[in-house]
Parts: sequence; structure tokens; C-alpha cells
Amino acid sequence: MGEATKSPFTARRVVVWLLASLGMIILLSILAVLLGTVIMHFFGSVEQWQQWRVENYWILLAWRLCLYSVLVMFWLQLKARLPKPAPGPARNRLIRVEVMVVLLVLLIELSKAALRWTEAV
Repeated sequence: MGEATKSPFTARRVVVWLLASLGMIILLSILAVLLGTVIMHFFGSVEQWQQWRVENYWILLAWRLCLYSVLVMFWLQLKARLPKPAPGPARNRLIRVEVMVVLLVLLIELSKAALRWTEAV
């Protein structure tokens, strides 16, 4: 009976997790509406906003590269603090996740570049 009460999935934890998730969804929805309102206020239309993004591609790329470099720096510091996994499946999984993140960032940036080049033509 002692093991059943120590279950990590107690009703309270599930409720807290669900409420936190619901709160995040509501917060992100509010932020999306506010962002859309600000964009419409400053640019007047989505087409003008997209044109501004195309015109400022290189500045925005430099900004994103700075953000990526800060994220990499923090990840390397965090990874140095983590206990070193023994060679095997755990280490391979971590390396795979790192490679997938790098590929995802490259895919996102290449798609933005392709979108910019097609809109500029």
C-alpha cells in the first residue's frame, strides 16, 4: 500500500499540470492577438508587414544569429554542468537531439531565405 501512495501521477499533480498548460495556452493566445493588433497598427496590413520583413531580411537574420549564438552558449554551459553520460544509448540520444536542433534551425533559416528570394523576384 505504501508504493501506491508514492505514485508520481497523483491527481493533484495532474490537475496542476493541466492548469499550468491551460494558463500557457491562454497566455500565448493573448500574446498572439496583441502581436496581430500591434502589426496592424504599425503596418496597416499583413502585406505591408511581409514587405517590411523582406526589406529587412539581413538585419533580422543578424538578430536571429545573435539569439542562436546566445542559446548555444547557454546550452554548452548547461551541458558542462550535467553529469557525463556513459558511452551508449543515453549519450547517442543527446547527440541526436543536438543534431536535430541544428538541422531544424538550418531548415527554418533556409526556408526564410527561399521565401525572401521568391518574394524579391
